[in-house]
Amino acid sequence: MKIAATAAVLMSLSATAFEATTAALQTPAPRIYADQAHGQAPYVDAYKPLATKIGAEIVGASGPITADSLRGYRLVIVRVPGLEYTADERAAIVDFVRKGGSLLLAFDEERRAPLAKTGVNEIIAPLGMKLTDDTEYLHNNGAIAKKGVIHAADRELPFSGGRAVEGGTPFAWQLDKDGKPGQVFAASATIGKTGKVIVLGDAMATLFMGTPEGVRLTGVPRDPSRTTYWGKDSVVFMEEMLTWLIK
Repeated sequence: MKIAATAAVLMSLSATAFEATTAALQTPAPRIYADQAHGQAPYVDAYKPLATKIGAEIVGASGPITADSLRGYRLVIVRVPGLEYTADERAAIVDFVRKGGSLLLAFDEERRAPLAKTGVNEIIAPLGMKLTDDTEYLHNNGAIAKKGVIHAADRELPFSGGRAVEGGTPFAWQLDKDGKPGQVFAASATIGKTGKVIVLGDAMATLFMGTPEGVRLTGVPRDPSRTTYWGKDSVVFMEEMLTWLIK
């Protein structure tokens, strides 16, 4: 009797494990829509293996953004655009988030990413957020993301010219000349039950810049070839941030 009962339990556990494995295999990976239609530089090679690591698929998209083009995606990445988002495109992104999708907007200084021309503030304003004009330039000052809902520990990040973020819940700050958190570098928001937004006032971390050898406030202003940027945690920062956005 005991042997029969044990065998029955083992068979039940095996069936449960098989069903769980089958369900996992049938569940499609979250898809990431990486916008490439608005004058962005190509995405760096590190994105695809990072997407694979977090169980997602990243797709470079070069067409207009519409409700149809976003169907089936979990996250839209808008990174340093230089061209205008039309009113219809802006509305499609806002509607996508309000219906449960996620948005990552990474911007930069005016000379690299014109704020009014691109219209990105018109995308995030209905979601309660805003990018400011350029903040005062402090070369290689760095930023810090604090431990919390998104990040498992404090993360050191590169920052060298950009904007501040208003609205949402701040989770990372530019460092001032004394190395203390100053203006908001990154903020998040939850829209409805599953919609999520993150806005970054600088895009260096999205390029996986920053090294352990970097020393704050050193190097030649606005010259990446002669600056070793401070901010060693770009990779884990991006991994944790994308994981939060797609889950």
